[in-house]
This record gives sequence, structure tokens and C-alpha cells, in this order.
Amino acid sequence: MRAGDLLANRYRLTKMLGKGGMAEVWQSHDQQSDRQVAIKFLRSDQFATSDTDDSERHQELRILRQRFRREGALMERLQHPGIPQLFDRGTHGADPYIVMRLVEGVSLHDFLERHTTTVGVTASIAVQITDALACAHALPVVHRDLKPHNVLIARDGTVVLIDFGIAKPLNPDATGYTRQGSTVGSRGYQAPEQILERQVTPATDLYALGCVLYRMLAGRPPFVGDGLPAQHISDTPPPPSAFSPNVPPELDELTQRLLAKNPEDRPATASEVHAVIGRYLPKPGQPEPSPRFEPDPTAVFRIPRGHQQTAVPTAPSRAAAGSNRRREPWLRRREVEAFLTEFRTQLRAGDVEPDLPRTISMLDAARRQWGPTDSLALSLRMAAADGYRIAGDCQEAAILYQEIYDMGAASDGQSHGADMLEARLGLAECRIPFGDLAPAVHALAETIDVLAQLVPHRARPLAVRCREVGLELEELKCHEARAMLDRLDDWEASERPSTPV
Repeated sequence: MRAGDLLANRYRLTKMLGKGGMAEVWQSHDQQSDRQVAIKFLRSDQFATSDTDDSERHQELRILRQRFRREGALMERLQHPGIPQLFDRGTHGADPYIVMRLVEGVSLHDFLERHTTTVGVTASIAVQITDALACAHALPVVHRDLKPHNVLIARDGTVVLIDFGIAKPLNPDATGYTRQGSTVGSRGYQAPEQILERQVTPATDLYALGCVLYRMLAGRPPFVGDGLPAQHISDTPPPPSAFSPNVPPELDELTQRLLAKNPEDRPATASEVHAVIGRYLPKPGQPEPSPRFEPDPTAVFRIPRGHQQTAVPTAPSRAAAGSNRRREPWLRRREVEAFLTEFRTQLRAGDVEPDLPRTISMLDAARRQWGPTDSLALSLRMAAADGYRIAGDCQEAAILYQEIYDMGAASDGQSHGADMLEARLGLAECRIPFGDLAPAVHALAETIDVLAQLVPHRARPLAVRCREVGLELEELKCHEARAMLDRLDDWEASERPSTPV
């Protein structure tokens, strides 16, 4: 490949952005859409042959090509601002390529070489990484190679997770493309289970996130020197505050949990990590950090999207405050309740796309005005999640369902028990399109088990959701579905005598 080459009679290569292993990434001009893109090539002509015979080389090349094509297929399904958007896929000669959104910025590795991060900057980066991970885990996919080199910070401060080349889908029928006796991931960021060649899960990515978070907070990785694999398997690093006294105790504790040797001892989800780190984000309107960062990851949170000002007055005038209030009218609970009633009718009809943007806008306002755990804010969140799911956007739906479940788990678990059950049903239903039926079977069985323990006004809507999931499973020839639908019939029969006429 050389600058000036034309690919597929459409993409003009302009300059190489990076090269590593078997791949090259080029900045290119898409002559059809008149935009700059990034194109990643698999370069099989650079494959080393010194220590392999022809049959081994052929097999390894086949695995590399399959893994590369799977990377493109995964990115096609990952729709998130923190993951490069896939535009096109193809083959040049014998080598596959993928065309992606061009992210102009710097890697987190280079950023950390130039800057010592504050807690606010660290939180701004880490929260955006957790958002991208939550999207991938909802698919469900494990990235398996999270490290500073694979995180980009764009010019506007947006953080982007790149290189899904060794990402692994978690659906049971996914093909493995790793040879026995070889580990995937990067030294210094591999979880113990990766090093020991055991089952990877989303917790594997959370361990790598812990290593990245530690690097930002402490100014150094959790382990250095010789014998890195052994240290990751056996040793416990000192807390980040041992190297940087300004680290809050809560972030010390979170980092230590992320670096737990046993995956079950780590936080349950990326959303749970987000909830803790999010408390340290800069607030809208705060001044930029001093000294300045280039690029500035805090800008995403300090400056509203589309806002053209580079500085915000620390003491806005009353006229400005009034103007802000006029831009976002205070929500009235009765109007929200009426909207929810109408939107649920649309959900049953399957026609949600026209009002889904309004639902999201209303949810954002409700969270700011009433708090995220307010009952109406929770109802809006559930409605938005259901809307995304019915519209076919399972990634966005799963993120919202997981937030609802995590909020319930963080409370006493009693007041939000029905919400957690409904969210778990929704999460499980999001996996059905990917052929993963087991979570739906388990969630359905658990929910039917506790219907009798719930108050009627919470049990009945849950029973409706159970029937929807059960019928969907039955259509997919799931043999457990009929038995659970029969149990649901029995519960509904027992409820009829007490139902008001």
C-alpha cells in the first residue's frame, strides 16, 4: 500500500496512521461521500514465515482473516459514539479491509506521556470508556485488549475505544480463533483468567479498565518490571493513593475491586463502575482545567453539545439564567404520566420511533429535575429502554435496562424489586436476537416464581411482559417455554377471583 493508491475505485489513500502486527491503518479520502475515513487492512504479505511450515502458515492466515472479518461484523453492530462507526467492508486482492469513521486525536498512551491527569480528567476519560464497554458487553462482546494504545481522545474530548481485532462474542455458538497455548491481550493489561487461558467474561475487560484507571490515577501501571504475568496472577498492588495522595478513597477502593484476581469479586458491570466514577465528573459550566489539556476530555461534560462558547461565566446573570430555564421547561408530572400512557399504547402497537426522541429528551430532563431514582424518571427510563428494543436497537436498550437493574441493586433491593425483574427480562430479551436464549429462560422462571409475592398493580404488568417473552421463546422452539407459559396461566387463574369487576 502506498499514498495515492485507489481502493475499490472509491478510497484514495493519503497517509498511514499506524501499523502493528498484521494490520495497517490509513487515512483515506472517500471520493463517493467526500469525507475522510480510516481504513484498516490485514496485510498477509507481511506474515512471518521463519518458524512455521507452509501448512501452519496457511492455517494461521486463515484464522487471522476470519478474526479480521469478525471484527468488521462486530463493529457493524456496535453503534456508539465511543466506538468507531463502520462505513464499509471489502477485500483488496486476498486481504480484507474495513472502512471506519476517522478519529482525529491522540492515543491515551501518548496523552499520558504528556500530561499528569487530575481526578476530573481521569473521570472524564474513564466514564467514556465504561460507556463504550457497556455497549459492547450488551451485544454481548468482550473486547479483550483494552489498553492506553487502544483508546483515542478526539480533538473535541470524545474518548473512543478502538481495535476490536481480538474481541470475542459471548454467544455459545461463536467460533474461537485462538490457538491452544497462546493468550490474547497485551502484557500489563491482561486479566489473570486471560493469562491462565480460562473463560473470559465482561469482568475481563473490567480488569483491564482497572489497569488503565490505575495508570491515570497513580501515574504508573499497577505492576512494573519483570514477571508481569506472575504479578497479575498473584500480587496485589498498593492503592493508587500510595503514588498520588490526591486520589479519593472511593476511587482507591474501586480500583482495587477492578483488579481483584477472582472475576466474581470485581464490579458486576461497566455501568456500576460508571456510577462510582461519574461522581467525580466536572459539572456543566465549570472552567477548563489548569494547566490546559490538549485535547481536553472534560470538555464533553463541561460544555453542552453544540454550544459554541469556549468559556462559561462563573456567575451568570439573572437574564441568562432565565434564558436557560426557558430553553428547558420544567416538567409537569401529570403531563409526563399522560405521555407515558400514550407511549405504552404505541409500544403495544410496535410504532415507537416517532416519539422515541421525545421520550429520551423527557428522560434527560426528568433525571436532572427529579433525580434518577424518582418513580417517574424510572418509568421514563423503562419506556425508553422498551422503545429502543422494539425499534431494534438492543445495545441502547440494554444500557438503560442495566442502569435500572444497577440502581435497584444499589438500593435495599426491596422498593425496586419489580423494576429489577422487569429490567432483567428486558436485558434477557435483548440477547434473543443473537441466539442467546438461556438468559431469557432464567429471567422468565425467576419472575414467575415471585409474581405471587408482589402487589397486584406491579404483578400484573410483569405478567404481561412474562407472557410476551414466553411466546417469543416458544416461537423459537425453546422447549422450556410451554411449561413456563402454563405456570403463568395457573398464576393468572388464581388471580381472577380477586380481580375487581
